[in-house]
Amino acid sequence: MQSPPRGHHVPTHAKFDSARHGCGPRRLGHLLPGQLEDRRAPGSGGSERGGPGGSRDETGQSRQARGRSPGPAPAPTSKAQPWPQESSDIKADPKAVFGNLPNGFRYLIYPNGEPAKRVSLRLHVATGSLMEADDQQGLAHFLEHMVFNGSTHFKPDELVKTMQRLGLGFGGDANAFTSFDQTVYMLDLPSLSEEEQEFGFKALRDFADGASLLDNEIQDERGVILSEKTSRDSVESRLQEKQFAQLLPGSLIANRFPIGKEDVISKAPRERFADYYSRYYVPSRMTFIVVGDVDPAEVQVRIEKAFGSMKNPENPGKNPDLGPVKSPEGLETAVFTDKEVKATDLSLVSVRPYTVEKDTTTTRLKHLPLDVAHSMISRRFERFAKKEGSPILSGSASRDTIFNHAELGGISVTVADSKWQEAVPVLEQEFRRAIEHGFTEAELAEAKANLLNAYEQAVKAKPTRKSDDIATEIAQSMPQEDVFSTPETDLEIARKGLDALTLEACHKSLKDFWGDTGLHLILTTREAQEETKNDLAAAYQESRGKPVAAPVGSKVAAFAYASFGPAGKVTTTKQVQDLGITQLVLSNNVRVNLKKTDFEKNSIRLMARIGSGQLTQPAEKPGLAIVANALFAGGGLGKHSVDDLEQILAGRNVGASIGIGEDAFTLAGRTTPEDLALELQLACATLSDPGYRDEALRQFRKALPMIEQQLKHSAAGPQAELESWLRGGDPRFTMPSVQKLGSYGIEDVKKWVTPDLDKGYLELSIVGDFEEDTLIPAILNTFGALPKRAAVKPPVDNLRKVKFPNAPALKNYTFDSKIPSATALALWRTDGVRGNTAEVRRLNILADIYGDRLREEIREKLGASYSPNAGASGSDALDKFGYIIGEASAKPEDVERLGTVMRDLADKFAQGGATDDELDRAKKPVLASLEKTSRDNSYWLGTVLAQSQEDPKRLDLARQRDSDYRSITLKEINTLAKKYLGAANAINVGIKPVE
Repeated sequence: MQSPPRGHHVPTHAKFDSARHGCGPRRLGHLLPGQLEDRRAPGSGGSERGGPGGSRDETGQSRQARGRSPGPAPAPTSKAQPWPQESSDIKADPKAVFGNLPNGFRYLIYPNGEPAKRVSLRLHVATGSLMEADDQQGLAHFLEHMVFNGSTHFKPDELVKTMQRLGLGFGGDANAFTSFDQTVYMLDLPSLSEEEQEFGFKALRDFADGASLLDNEIQDERGVILSEKTSRDSVESRLQEKQFAQLLPGSLIANRFPIGKEDVISKAPRERFADYYSRYYVPSRMTFIVVGDVDPAEVQVRIEKAFGSMKNPENPGKNPDLGPVKSPEGLETAVFTDKEVKATDLSLVSVRPYTVEKDTTTTRLKHLPLDVAHSMISRRFERFAKKEGSPILSGSASRDTIFNHAELGGISVTVADSKWQEAVPVLEQEFRRAIEHGFTEAELAEAKANLLNAYEQAVKAKPTRKSDDIATEIAQSMPQEDVFSTPETDLEIARKGLDALTLEACHKSLKDFWGDTGLHLILTTREAQEETKNDLAAAYQESRGKPVAAPVGSKVAAFAYASFGPAGKVTTTKQVQDLGITQLVLSNNVRVNLKKTDFEKNSIRLMARIGSGQLTQPAEKPGLAIVANALFAGGGLGKHSVDDLEQILAGRNVGASIGIGEDAFTLAGRTTPEDLALELQLACATLSDPGYRDEALRQFRKALPMIEQQLKHSAAGPQAELESWLRGGDPRFTMPSVQKLGSYGIEDVKKWVTPDLDKGYLELSIVGDFEEDTLIPAILNTFGALPKRAAVKPPVDNLRKVKFPNAPALKNYTFDSKIPSATALALWRTDGVRGNTAEVRRLNILADIYGDRLREEIREKLGASYSPNAGASGSDALDKFGYIIGEASAKPEDVERLGTVMRDLADKFAQGGATDDELDRAKKPVLASLEKTSRDNSYWLGTVLAQSQEDPKRLDLARQRDSDYRSITLKEINTLAKKYLGAANAINVGIKPVE
């Protein structure tokens, strides 16, 4: 699918998702800013806290908000910034209540009932790193930390604890980010109680103008900020800064990355914090967003009471001059090198000044032809990458604007094995082919169908949009000043543009955009010679001298998998009334679990578990699952390649993918009621006739140098070694050399997976917005028509055993890097996850308490790590495999010290136990999250239904989940702490860079 005009978000690659209000435009990947703040709370891993799909998530996950970086902040004045609909022909969503206080403070209230009895609050402040003076670089982000460390109503150590007692998870329900031109604070209240609403409004008012900025707190936080700076440091971010200096020389943008300068972070006096805070945290720069199950009139009263007394200063801060935007003359080449870079990239970039455009129908439609043209070029690169001998792995084309100041165009390819000399003609000629010859009818039809479908699905999904998603997206889109329109309005405008869209219009827009400006040609690679820059220009000019042929049109084939033989029959039906689940056994032994829900309007999720998965991977072929996953992802079907399917299924809401879990192969998909029959056909074909194409193996082998770079020059290598060591070096869970991975062929994969895929035990689960009377016949025509399968799984108990390392132990790993970012870990073995759910739930709470102690000691007291955290982890497939883990990013020289701190804190926990208050603060956010996951299709699919016939106890575990968590006692937690967390049971692990 192609991104919609004017920055309204629609997924660009997935076959199914929903458009939403207000997300920003697609980025140019490595060419656009990405250093955005993201405060995270200590998180927990493990079998009950994983993600959706095949994981066993019971308690929900922390949401990690990520900011966008568009347009400049509004002018500082006591008069409120006008709402964009006031100067547009596009109507705002009539449900939204827009308002302004006399001091210029704006608010937007949007009543939304999903989830019920909850509300999401966002405070958007139109200021960021661009507003900093030279001696304030990094203070916008630093201030975002400081508002949590003491304010008018909360002492420095009170706020987080107060949130936890009310059921808000730090990082999950309370978060913030700072970008170049905006700072956003986020609170998701787990109920509408008076106490929680009063807290939310009070806290956000304190953030707005009540931060204490105590000298000692600033001093303590410096180490945390520097640790965060280190943890976010990477080869990619360093190269990004160089690229911006190349593209925007003399611009403030290239010199104001939000993380700031180390010298300023270390030494800036309180006065410089106070100066920024008093001049830019002003009501005329603020917008308050409230989305949830609320009465707007009541919320208006709360807003006026909370924020009406704020005052604008006499000398407010001004928006900065961002500097010049210069287009290159002719072709300007640049080469950036670093031995640690994971991939070689080659990009053509245009840069020109940008004139701000109001969000109107005309503006949205103006950019549609170019957006679609770029999407068609991206698809060409996608197809070209799969050709035998192709020197590229991928490619894309796009247009974007930066802070309403500069307009960038990008045509980029990722190069296979640093062969940039061979990739230059591909980049230049495919670009020129589009400029000279345009596009084909088939290309346009595919792009239009996907884009229109995305808008249509947004309309159908509207009734169950989640309040926190809506609130965050409104906040992130504030600088763009887009109208907060309805999905219906967005669809109406898109349909108008798409109905009139022609090949000629797309071709003309492409030529107009790219034809009147010079270009940057940028190479990012591992190493280069002095003459590389000239060689790059010469290769480009040589390519320009070669003619390019017009693209050849293609016909769209019919989907070849409409029939799988005679339909099966239902032999057994069981109704699980209290959980709303229907369980079937079909005549071919396929087992089916169904649960109809209203949690996601117009959405249906499915997952099948087949056979025994990675447990059966041949011991002599370590890493074979990695190759198998690549073949499944890139091989298509026996009768259709991946590219064929892109054309055939354009505009349809279907998708199916095979994955490899520890104890089952998985088949996952998502669709709509309208496309349900096609989805089941596609899923059944994916299982019964995988493509196993040579092009998929070629693509994988081309990517091996990138994998090798990542393993060699990042913590990914040591982490893979650690995962193997924790499993006793079992080859099934060991990462082999890339040479070994490259030696495997298609037959190696087929020999392993075919028996299970063809005849293995199969349990299909489907959750969502469906009618059983329609769904069951469609299942019988597809999965029910497959050949007979195993009625039960073969015994694999002997394959579930791995050897966990003995404790106490110390293990150190290194990787080759100049980036001074290391990790300290401490682990304690537990009795595992499998068959041990009650204890695992208590270990989750124990880990949250331990993680909070890590936060207080390592972050707040020592200032030695940005986000120390803890979790209870393990495997539901392996016997007795589980552990509690503490983790802290660190300077390399601090790894041993922090490892000792983590071990000693755990030992103190084991000896002295937790307090009632700690238990209360750990349990309440978890209990609040349980309410949310009970209306989450992913939870029901992955945790409850997925293997509920293979393991019927899972239904009882779902029934008992909430009451069991509520029943957890302090005695149980302290008993487990004593059982596991003693120093004699600790395994310390250090991961450090070495040059």
